[in-house]
Amino acid sequence: MPPWSALEPPAAPEVPASSELVPAPAEVLAAAAALVAPSVRRRPGVLAMACLALTVVGCLVAAAAAGEAAHAALTRKPTAAQRSAAAAAAVARRWRSWPAGRIFPATLPYRTVLPTTETASRIGISPADSCTVAVDATLRLLAVRQHCLAALRATYVDELQGVVYTVGVLAFPGAGRAASFLAGLPADRNNISGLRALAFPGTASGRFTDAARQAATASREGPFVVLTVAGYADGRPAAFTQERRSSVFAPAVQLAAEIIGPLNTAPTVNCTRREWSC
Repeated sequence: MPPWSALEPPAAPEVPASSELVPAPAEVLAAAAALVAPSVRRRPGVLAMACLALTVVGCLVAAAAAGEAAHAALTRKPTAAQRSAAAAAAVARRWRSWPAGRIFPATLPYRTVLPTTETASRIGISPADSCTVAVDATLRLLAVRQHCLAALRATYVDELQGVVYTVGVLAFPGAGRAASFLAGLPADRNNISGLRALAFPGTASGRFTDAARQAATASREGPFVVLTVAGYADGRPAAFTQERRSSVFAPAVQLAAEIIGPLNTAPTVNCTRREWSC
């Protein structure tokens, strides 16, 4: 009678519970070869069991390798380029993601020629955001050519309530478009009539037809350009007096700088938080 091992194939080897116990490929081959003794290699059942055991172990090795690769991808730190791209995307979204009251704070500081520090107070924010409505004919074509996305406007009154300022934030697809719009402005940017003023109850800011107009530009590193227009609160023309008093409207540039600074400041990127994509 043939030995017992010839009548019944040996039991399949136990599969390790953890990928750490899976033998190296060379050891796996050696173990599989040992299972098939010379006296039983010709029996199909034994060969099938050996092949099945080898297949299972091979799949476990592949799964363990794939798991390690996935874990490495998830724990890999973002590159400097990825962080920079995430920061730029966050800045470009601010005209939509920030509340209007954050873009246009309730008060803004400015310095006078004395010199003293005074405060301009916000009196209204326009609900419209059309670029072609916010600027007049002198800049409309330029805004369209550079793909202006939106134009947000608010009006402030100075501390003595004698001068009003309309500040407009023009948003572009990127810093390059903003810079091109900036380069296309008239050479004398302190006297252009580009931004349309806003009229609110208690002011005559909508009648700036002959007022001093100033354009304050954004940082070339951001996708925004800020334009300002200033005039007397009672609607008098800027040339009402024979003496030129440009210093009265000079804070317009300072207010624009106060608005554009936070908008163009790069945020701190934290790729571990859900709101970041990097």
